[in-house]
Amino acid sequence: MREVSANASGSVRFGGVGLWLGAPGAGAVGVLDRAADAAAGCERAGVGSLWVSEAAGPPGAGTPYEAYSLLGALAVRSRAVRLGAVAGGAERRAPSILAKIVTGVDVISHGRGVLALDGDCTTGTDAERLSEALLVTRAVLVDEHPTYAGRIYSVDGAVNRPAPVQAGGVPIVVFLHGDGPGRGALLDVAARSADAVVVDGGADGVRDACRRLDERTGGRPGPLGALEVLGRVDPDAHRPGADGAVRAIRGAGATGCLVGLPYPWDPGGIPSAVGGW
Repeated sequence: MREVSANASGSVRFGGVGLWLGAPGAGAVGVLDRAADAAAGCERAGVGSLWVSEAAGPPGAGTPYEAYSLLGALAVRSRAVRLGAVAGGAERRAPSILAKIVTGVDVISHGRGVLALDGDCTTGTDAERLSEALLVTRAVLVDEHPTYAGRIYSVDGAVNRPAPVQAGGVPIVVFLHGDGPGRGALLDVAARSADAVVVDGGADGVRDACRRLDERTGGRPGPLGALEVLGRVDPDAHRPGADGAVRAIRGAGATGCLVGLPYPWDPGGIPSAVGGW
């Protein structure tokens, strides 16, 4: 199993299972109450993080909520679980605005916010965009007067008040999608500036990401070795036997795994998700 160096907070942040709430249909009702019940179930089961799906299309087309508004509401209806949104394949917000929104979740939750960015592996051209987005978000989250000028993004004195409250800083997680020529470059970018990367492709995807990182470090500790590699089991794959997929992801060297729970997010399904780890 791949060894992960301690990060700035002194510990692995996303070890074990995180729960991913699959997107409900457009006509779903009682979303907040169901999500709050799932959050309570996570905390009873010892699940460390809770993730909500972003809208897959135009507002209201498939997800009857705005992801960070739901996370803000969950921040006051939960006590311990980390809160993040799954980056679903297309950035919808400027990185500076995203950092400010996540700061709000972090403040309301007393230090449990997570910032997620998207990386497209298929084309080999997304590394520059992701690199600049990571630099901007980190600057807004950390610096007193964040200023950055890049080719794609720029900020000038984007003061972020109130500041995040999380000890060790708000963690930044990159979701990688697809397989192609950009995978290695995106992993390098994530390892320089992010805390964790979520890869698709099951155990094979995790194994490939760990191999690429180990090749770059030679097995030595350092910035690349500090990157946590997380697997994922999509909500539509959550069924009896899915715990086997989670075990395979752990065996491939993952630090943790996001396990999807389909709507209506029955908390009774959480123990089986955890059991696979």
